[in-house]
Amino acid sequence: MTPNKEDYLKCIHELGETRTKITNKRIAASMEVSAPAVTEMVKKMIAEELIIKDKEVGYYLTRKGLSLVSKLYRKHRLIEVFLDSYLNYSPDEIHQEAEVLEHTVSTTFIDRLEEKLGFPEFCPHGGTIPKKGELLIEVHNETLSQIEELGSYHISRTHDEARLLNYLAEHGLKINDVVELVKVDDFAKTHTLAYGTNQLVIPERIAEQIYVQKINNY
Repeated sequence: MTPNKEDYLKCIHELGETRTKITNKRIAASMEVSAPAVTEMVKKMIAEELIIKDKEVGYYLTRKGLSLVSKLYRKHRLIEVFLDSYLNYSPDEIHQEAEVLEHTVSTTFIDRLEEKLGFPEFCPHGGTIPKKGELLIEVHNETLSQIEELGSYHISRTHDEARLLNYLAEHGLKINDVVELVKVDDFAKTHTLAYGTNQLVIPERIAEQIYVQKINNY
């Protein structure tokens, strides 16, 4: 399978996490490619039984597609742990380097890397690392965009996307930070977070890529 096709599979998987219809337009915007390029690729993936097109949800991955995506995420996220733990890469550098390496390293290398790292459960961005032969099931799966209840939350995961990581870094936010959700504007589709002395209004398209967990203060 080509790296380009693998990237399409990962894109469709991530768009599926937003629980909104996956269209050619959304795929094109996410991958920054032309609409004709998306049309050509999804036709190939449907023919190869990697994805299915549905009137209600758009595209979704088949069992075969999910298995391939799980292998990709296992490679990508184990490489990220290594880069973070041993080579002191910055968050956005980790993602860029892992994007290249995931398409080139062997399964044997990844198996041995996993053992060397002590079988980690999560990548530096909070994503679940699937075990060999298992499908990816994210532990942290509730996005900020789905939250309506005000209160304290901690940032448990973010999408593995360089611009998002840079956005969070610029605003002083990172994985495991505790934030206060102080306002949800249903009309503007924004969530306002307070942390330290800062307040940040986050639009829906970014809130869809940030995962949080409620902090219960008993």
